[in-house]
This record gives sequence, structure tokens and C-alpha cells, in this order.
Amino acid sequence: RNFVEEKLGSRYVESTRMDLAKSCEDSSPATPVFFILSPGEDSLEDTETLGLTSYFFYRQSLGFTRDSGRFHNISLGQEQEMVAEEALEKAARHGHWVLLPVLQQNIHLVAKGLRTLEKLLKQYSEESHPDFRVFISAEPAPTPEEHIIPQGMLENSIKITSELLTGMLANLRAVLYSFDQDTLELCTREAEFKGILFSLCYFHACLAGRLKFGPQGWNGRYPFSARDLAVCVTVLCNCLETHTKV
Repeated sequence: RNFVEEKLGSRYVESTRMDLAKSCEDSSPATPVFFILSPGEDSLEDTETLGLTSYFFYRQSLGFTRDSGRFHNISLGQEQEMVAEEALEKAARHGHWVLLPVLQQNIHLVAKGLRTLEKLLKQYSEESHPDFRVFISAEPAPTPEEHIIPQGMLENSIKITSELLTGMLANLRAVLYSFDQDTLELCTREAEFKGILFSLCYFHACLAGRLKFGPQGWNGRYPFSARDLAVCVTVLCNCLETHTKV
């Protein structure tokens, strides 16, 4: 790392925020996108954001959201195999997006369903609506014995992963860059809002950086994700707008 930084520059060793839209340009009905999740990553939020505002298909807002009925999120491993199959069939026919998270805590329930899913993906790779897309997400298996994702599914997918950020600066920078200008101008009490927002981001970076301890919460194991931070920002704005005294 030090050698590369010295000879080529710091930009080759600093982690940057992933451009999901650019990464997904090569996806197709026959080529799913497979998210390999790091602790705290939220593939649902990223995929919904992409479906709502990305321009990589038609250079216009796509509108693949749950509200429009064109985005389906079915967690595998919760006895929802039939629900997933129905969603895939509907999405392939009408050109919807389907996100299928593989839950690590229910990984022992998913093995049979993944084999069926692999066959369905192959079946729907032909003669489906051109807008049909499948997104799959899973955490890396702790041991080789627990690795149950079919090899064919992995080989046919675009694999996307974001490496864990190291250091307070990298984590803090990534969190701050996730907020756009509209978010920063969300609250009328701008000075207080930005000050406390920075504190929340700092707190988030602290938790995200405690890799040695894993996802530890207060009452149980829990990764403080970007979605949790977004909820905190909404609560912060509501509190500042409601109460006169900070």
C-alpha cells in the first residue's frame, strides 16, 4: 500500500464511493447483478435509488420503485420461495425489477430454493421483457462449508462489492458524500442541523470502523447501516422543526 501510494499517488489506495449505475450498465435479463455485502451495506436502498433516478437505460427517470409496483423485494430464507417465483414470473413478463436478499441467519433454509432460483433465472433469461432485471444480495459465507450459492448463478452474474473502508477519515468522508445538497437544505435551522448532522456522521463512522468487534449494538448484534443514519437525519430535522430549544 505504501509503495503504490508513493509511486503512483494516494488516489490508487483510497477507497471511493461505488457508482452503481455505471456498474450495472452491462446487466440484462440474462445477467443478474449480485451484491456481495460488507457489514453495514444496504443493497435495497442502493437499488431503489438506482431504479428511481438512474439514467442508464432510457436517459430518463425509470420509476422502478415499490410505490409504482415495478420493484419487488423478497427475502429468501423466510419460506417465501413461492412468493419469489411469482414475482419473477410477473417481473419477466412486465419488465419489473426483483431484489432477492439471501439472509445469513436463515442460510440453512435457502439451499434448495437457490437451486430452483438458478433454473428460473436461466428460464427467464430468454424471451423476457427487456427491462426485466434481477438483483441478488448475500454476505460472504464465514466458512467454505456454508458457501451454498450455486456456482452457475455466480458465474452468470455481475458481481458487485465495496471493500470495507479503513480509518476514521475514509468512513466519515464516505458518509458525508452520501448526502446531497437537498438533504443539507432540508431544515430551516441550517446551522444547528448541519452541526448535529456532522455529529451523527461521526458517530456512524465510529461504529462502521469498529471492524475488530463486528456488528455490535446495545441490546444485540446489529450493524448501524446507511438506512439507519438516514432515519436519524429525518428524526433530527423533525425535532429541530418542532422544538424551539435545542
